[in-house]
Amino acid sequence: MNVRPASPDDAAELARIHAAMVGVDLTGPWRDRLAQYLRGQLGGDRLGAFVIDAPAGGLAACAIGVVHQGLPGPDHAGVFGQVQTVVTEQPFRRRGYGRAVTRALVEWLTRQGCTLVTLSASDDGAPLYASLGFTPNRRAMRLVGTPYHRA
Repeated sequence: MNVRPASPDDAAELARIHAAMVGVDLTGPWRDRLAQYLRGQLGGDRLGAFVIDAPAGGLAACAIGVVHQGLPGPDHAGVFGQVQTVVTEQPFRRRGYGRAVTRALVEWLTRQGCTLVTLSASDDGAPLYASLGFTPNRRAMRLVGTPYHRA
């Protein structure tokens, strides 16, 4: 298994995988905006992605995260990472790919100065993240405005 940093050439495939993960329209204009954003940000210091290539082309697994600057807190310096996407395509599951790309992403976020890393875990993913040291946070809430992907 070879984990590598994603490049701008991976942007369209990363956008496809992310769209499938969130379970929305796979061809909407938001997906094109996402691919364009990824192309412009990959390789920089605010968005990181790590992938494992599938043998027949495409990606077998990926993890994408972003660096945020916030206010310092009692347990972090104010620079925090947010894991946005972790996906292993169905034929490649149960091989440690999700663990490998997540670990690579967390290491990259740490090198960017993140002293706190957050994520939203599915029921299937929660045991993996717990084994990597993540703990639940019962205070998390969110407010979602009008979805722009339908525009």
